[in-house]
Amino acid sequence: MRTPDDIAPDRARPADPAQADRAWAGYHPRAAVPAASAAAAASLLVWTGDLFLDHLSGLADRVGGWALFALAWGVWPGLAAVFLYRTVTLTYRLTDRAVLVDFGPLYRPVPPVPLAAVTGVAVGGGWAGRRLGVGWVEVRAGDRAVRLTGVRDPGGFAGRIRAAARAAGAGEPGA
Repeated sequence: MRTPDDIAPDRARPADPAQADRAWAGYHPRAAVPAASAAAAASLLVWTGDLFLDHLSGLADRVGGWALFALAWGVWPGLAAVFLYRTVTLTYRLTDRAVLVDFGPLYRPVPPVPLAAVTGVAVGGGWAGRRLGVGWVEVRAGDRAVRLTGVRDPGGFAGRIRAAARAAGAGEPGA
């Protein structure tokens, strides 16, 4: 088998155009806990509606037991689909030159955020997410902002983005 060096040994190889990875993140499963808890509470409320909500038991008498069954269980396939989609497809990649974001095939492609253009990095999340160690990281570059949701240890990932932006010559990205 011939290699490119056998064909043109005196020609210099071009530099590898790939970007060096600094960190990867994605949608962490713990980020779905608040939604799953709310769905569980709603399902429990519907299941026990005969005890607490007389009008729901009247609905069951009029429409049948299947209505209650559908109300209680109908939310779970949708929640499972959203959970699987987010955990499989949402990826956030920090390289030596940019933040690359992929929200999967259901969203438009997001152009890379060059580290040299980063003007700010913010961290946040809901009260339940903060207690679970997940939240969001927002990367701002000029008039553009990209929010990375469901990130485990958002403060740590934001710190890596800030350090990479400083190394790329963006100055001191604010919070």
